[in-house]
Formats: sequence, C-alpha cells, structure tokens
Amino acid sequence: MDTYFKRCRWGDFLLLRGDLLSEFVNLYGEWCEGEVELFRSLLSADSTVIEVGSYIGIHSVPLSKCCSHGRVFCYEPQRVIFQVMCANLALNNCVNVFASQFAVGKENSILEIESSAYDKPWNYGAFSLTTGFSTEGHFGGSVTKEPVTVVRLDDEAILHKIERLDLLKIDTEGFEVNVLDGAATLIQECKPFIFVENNRREHFDTLVANLMDRGYRCYWFCSRRGRENNFNRAFWMVQGHDVNMICVSEDKPQPTNLAPVERFDDVVENRIPLY
Repeated sequence: MDTYFKRCRWGDFLLLRGDLLSEFVNLYGEWCEGEVELFRSLLSADSTVIEVGSYIGIHSVPLSKCCSHGRVFCYEPQRVIFQVMCANLALNNCVNVFASQFAVGKENSILEIESSAYDKPWNYGAFSLTTGFSTEGHFGGSVTKEPVTVVRLDDEAILHKIERLDLLKIDTEGFEVNVLDGAATLIQECKPFIFVENNRREHFDTLVANLMDRGYRCYWFCSRRGRENNFNRAFWMVQGHDVNMICVSEDKPQPTNLAPVERFDDVVENRIPLY
C-alpha cells in the first residue's frame, strides 16, 4: 500500500495510490460533488446520518461538517480501508463521527471476506462482501481472508438512543436489501431519506420493491464523478457516472425535479439527467 496526502474541497485527505476513487479525488479535489450538494439540501446542522459503506471517508467528512452539531455513524468492513478512513476523519477533526469496522446486513454474524496488500491498481471501492475485489473483473492482486463482524442496524446499541435519523446512505455493492432488512424498525420509526446505489440490473426489481413495500417512493440521482467547476479546476473530464436513488417516505413532500424510478433501461438509455 502506498498512501499520499491531497488538499481537497472538504479538507486534507489521505489517498491510496492506484485506487480508482483516490485517483479521481486526486484529479478533481472532490468526488461526486453533486451528491454532497444533495445531502446538504436534505440535512441541517443537527441532523443524524448513517453511512453504510463509507470507504475512505470522501463523503463522510463533508457529511460530518454539514451535520456539525449532529452525528454521523460510519460503517466500513475492509480493515485497511477503514484505517485510512479513520485517518481522514482525524485529519479533518470530525469528532461527531462514530466509525465502526463492521459489515452491515440482515442478521448478526461473522463473515470471512477478502483482504489484500492494496498495492495493485484497482477499483477497491467496488469491493463486495460476496465477490470480494472481483466485482468488476478478475482481481489479480494478493488476496487473504479475514473475519468481519456483520451487524443489523436495528441491533446496534449505539443507535438505540438516537432521537432522529435524517439520512441512511447505502453503498454496499449488491448487499443493499440486506442492509434495509436489518434496519426495518429504524426505517419505520424514523422515516429517513434513503440514498442507495442501484447500478445493477439483476438487483433492480428486488431493491425497488423492497423500498416501495416500506412506503417509499424512489427517484433517480445519477452523479458525475467530476464536474467542470471542480475544486482543482481540472479541465479534462473522465467519462462515467454513479447511479443511485434518493428515496422519500410517502408521508413527506416529494421532489418535483427528479425522475421517478420506473425502468432500469432509463439509465442504460441515458434518459436520466446527471448532477
């Protein structure tokens, strides 16, 4: 593993050389800033946020600053990546963040997951609890196995005393329904905004149906990885965008400027605006 420092829009960050997300942040000084702007529009200084799949904390830090008088609960299962995230939280004085090296699912258990030396150029942010590093292709780097604790959010003692939950952010590479099922009571009682990745056709129907059954309406939010007004003023744009949904409880005002989620092909056919 080879790390380095970079001054970015939301502070100083420790990045991982050769990691795809880190290289985007190095180029632009930010990552999917359109998502951060959405979060800022939904949250206030005293908001409470749960982020499942925090990776190295690129969004954890701005969430912490946005909720400066609230709390942010971050979960990241990769041990080495979790350590980098903790470094970034400390570098940016994020004392309102509670970080846990846990996986999140629908039942409490112990799971063997892949680990690595993180010395091969790769998209380590696409790590999956089930397929490990090979989610987007065969990973040719060194691989070992490590145990990780899987927790249900409904059973997390640290969450039992929260009086509100404003945003549940989920980026778990195919494990999204498991996270939702393990947080059923929390979602029912707090009715948070749910921001969840939905970039795979094979999971689309199940994920959308799960959220609708909980009384949520889903809207597409597809974000550019880099924008022209990026922090570093880099003028070359790398192609690609992240496909997510922002889901709103039916008893809350619904957004009028976002496309409702109806078909996965709307994303494939580029019918969804980018932010």
